[in-house]
Amino acid sequence: MTTAPALPYRADIDGLRAVAVLAVVAYHADARLAPGGFAGVDLFFVISGFLITSLLLQSLRTGSFRARDFYARRIRRLAPSLVVVLAAAAVAGWLWLLADELAQLATHIASSAAFVTNFVLWNESGYFDRAAETKPLLHLWSLGVEEQFYLAWPWLLWITWGRLRPLTTIAGVVVLSFAANVVMMQWSPTAAFYWPISRFWELGLGGMLACVSLEGHRPQRNVLSVAGLAALVAAFALLRGDVAFPGWWATLPTLGAAFLIAAGPDAWINRIVLTRRALVFVGLISYPLYLWHWPVLTFARILAGGPLPVWLTAGLVALTFALSWLSYRLLERPLRRAPSRWVVPGLVVATVAIGALGLGVSLRGESLPRRFPAEVQAVVDFSYRYEPVYRERVCYLMPDQPPSALSPECVETSPAGQPLVVLWGDSHAAHLYPGLQSLQRRTPFRLAEFTGSRCPPLLDLETPTQPYCQDVNRHVLDELPKLKPQTVVMAARWRLYDHDLDKLRRTVDEVRRATDARVVVVGPVPHWNARLPRVLFAYFRQHPRQPLPSRMLFGLEGYVWDFDREVREQVERTGVEYLSAMDALCTPRDGCLTKVPEGSDGLTAWDEAHLTASGSIHLIAQLAPRILPAAR
Repeated sequence: MTTAPALPYRADIDGLRAVAVLAVVAYHADARLAPGGFAGVDLFFVISGFLITSLLLQSLRTGSFRARDFYARRIRRLAPSLVVVLAAAAVAGWLWLLADELAQLATHIASSAAFVTNFVLWNESGYFDRAAETKPLLHLWSLGVEEQFYLAWPWLLWITWGRLRPLTTIAGVVVLSFAANVVMMQWSPTAAFYWPISRFWELGLGGMLACVSLEGHRPQRNVLSVAGLAALVAAFALLRGDVAFPGWWATLPTLGAAFLIAAGPDAWINRIVLTRRALVFVGLISYPLYLWHWPVLTFARILAGGPLPVWLTAGLVALTFALSWLSYRLLERPLRRAPSRWVVPGLVVATVAIGALGLGVSLRGESLPRRFPAEVQAVVDFSYRYEPVYRERVCYLMPDQPPSALSPECVETSPAGQPLVVLWGDSHAAHLYPGLQSLQRRTPFRLAEFTGSRCPPLLDLETPTQPYCQDVNRHVLDELPKLKPQTVVMAARWRLYDHDLDKLRRTVDEVRRATDARVVVVGPVPHWNARLPRVLFAYFRQHPRQPLPSRMLFGLEGYVWDFDREVREQVERTGVEYLSAMDALCTPRDGCLTKVPEGSDGLTAWDEAHLTASGSIHLIAQLAPRILPAAR
């Protein structure tokens, strides 16, 4: 392998790396510390684009560019710490994760080894996607974007070298990618976040800086450095996790990083602040620190079943610094400098091996060996497919579906002459469908389902992420006079709309004008602090000698009792009947049902707050006389 072209070392860039990784770690430890700390990743993109493009341009100018050498250096840089972190995550997952969580982690291990995690995460995204806090390798999406960029970047520069000025080539990529970013934010913010085409401009921005630097431009150093620091402070302080990102907002951290790099090592901020020894040290270990911090925090939160106390979070962050220093000292530095020609093939084999392990576990799924006592293993292996139960994309609409997508089968036409019950609401209405369907076996009636993801039965509710929701609700109101139902059952995850419950009165008034049907509102179901199988597994970890309880207060969110009363008051003001799911499933003394029938393996919920078919059947059986008088 030829010697890599040398660039003058800039301690201030290591200081900037430290700023980036500290912002990310602070955000992940406690978002209140740095509300916009997630934008630290964007700093990494700009820094990487600047350094790697600088090396590429220099090697192209001297005629020393070799693709093999370039990718060998990337492997030496990335693989050592990555392989160790993936292996550690695999061991932790085997010890502490449920079967479906382990299968998902295995998929992420395989995709991380192949640098395509960003696409996997994008494909998983959706309302029922698991929370970020339960995905130990979520943060490796950025590594995927970066390496996908470098698959093409050297070749693009090499092909256009001598034909176009490098600045022209890179600027073209930046403009096209930024335009894609802005456009994609309109139709799929999630795709804009994860796809490489909408992120390449950030690395390309660093590449433009490399061109300007190599061409000898000298900007106003101190002005640029102060402006860059101000932009970063603003980004970390003003951005929030619910901001539409990247989009135009991403210009704040990326331009801040670009200004600081362009200012050069002699600018005041760069020279006095960014070259502090402590910052430079953190910058040197920033890559392994980025790799380690999220799995450590995530596994701890999974085991704790929720947020961690401050003292434990601080201790875990300290642990990640120790692991990062060891990774840098014992793996990264020695292997990056080792002269042996077997280093790169060995790292490739190790990366492929850990990826193959992940793929194998992912493909085996539920056929993995038993790891726990039978009762616990049943919970560990628990899986649930809600799509066919809810009739997803048929009667339970997704955000991209207008009301015309509702199938005729959503309204039963037989047995003719029997009373009709209309089920209307979001996923918390859809999960009642199997219960109502089961009730038909003992009480003849027809059933209609009009439900949609995050689309509550509230008129005039602004739902920017669900563009067809109000059209669906208006469609339901238009159908009621034609359908002539006996009962309209309204249900939703009311907690998501607690500031809009005042709209319930107007909605009920509209329903009454449209039909003389009885209107009943089903209140909130129990809400656990994690998926119910995970809560039961946490109970086992803390009480390994006790059987899993059929009712418990452990892991139950306490707010639900007060919120149930709040919704009841709002509903009773409208003059319609309120059906309390909490009263049917819980008691203040013993807690809420976890299994039905009690003592079986039929869990009542499959995630934090959505009932299984078993849970739905049990609940509706309790509420049946108040839904259909004939069921008394």
